[in-house]
Amino acid sequence: MNKTPRFISLMSDTTAKALVKDDHYKWFYEDFIKFATGIDLKNYIVIDNELNTGNKVKNYRADTIFLNKNKLVNLEFNQFVHTHTMIKNIKYAFRMAGNGYLSGEQYYHRFVIQINLNNIIKDSKVKEWNEKDYKLEDYKSKAYLKDVRIITIDLRKYKGIVYDGTNKYETFLSMLTAESYEEMERIVGDLKEGKMIMEKLKQLGLDDKFGMYYDAEIVHRKEINSARIDGRKEGSKEKAKSIAKNLLKMNLSVKDIMKATGLSKKQITMLM
Repeated sequence: MNKTPRFISLMSDTTAKALVKDDHYKWFYEDFIKFATGIDLKNYIVIDNELNTGNKVKNYRADTIFLNKNKLVNLEFNQFVHTHTMIKNIKYAFRMAGNGYLSGEQYYHRFVIQINLNNIIKDSKVKEWNEKDYKLEDYKSKAYLKDVRIITIDLRKYKGIVYDGTNKYETFLSMLTAESYEEMERIVGDLKEGKMIMEKLKQLGLDDKFGMYYDAEIVHRKEINSARIDGRKEGSKEKAKSIAKNLLKMNLSVKDIMKATGLSKKQITMLM
């Protein structure tokens, strides 16, 4: 019996990392970012971020970051956008910029561009943040700090766009909003490049190891939101345990399950 691939969203760091680290698919992100912002990522390399964002497991959810010498471009995939999402991202951008490096006695600046891809707005306060280009300004001199730039792409305005033979890049952005393969197929139509990306997503949807990390990211995001919105993490911990049980049935090692879920060895062995 043929296994049906699960739906894999493009609004995921796990998905982005799988695609941008593959030379056959990196162009997808390069193309729509250049179209939406004018920033050309072709001379950038993808890196695993050295700044731990507070996750218990190293590389548990590596952000999507491109590097060119002392310039960083950070993509933030915000599937559900709350006020705290935007505040967290802005602080993170400044943290990356402040983490310059030393060579002998000299400090080298790091220039950071953070691109927020905002999909579903969950807080009315966020609306005034959308479609803005932020820089740090000295309120007295009105001088701008050039080290940090924050750009927001409002994906809602691309929702529902389908390929008509002339709007390839708008179609790419519309693909990010899809919530099923059926919806993505309708968006892509006969766009060859779109079909290539969709086929790759289906391959990932059949990959159990990829699914492990993909699920871990979803749980982690829900944990952050539940903790900030109502102060509870219990629901997300239960989801992590549920995922761990399924991974145990797939005969994955305890070590891999620890990496994917953030649960301790003791917590996982108690589920056996």
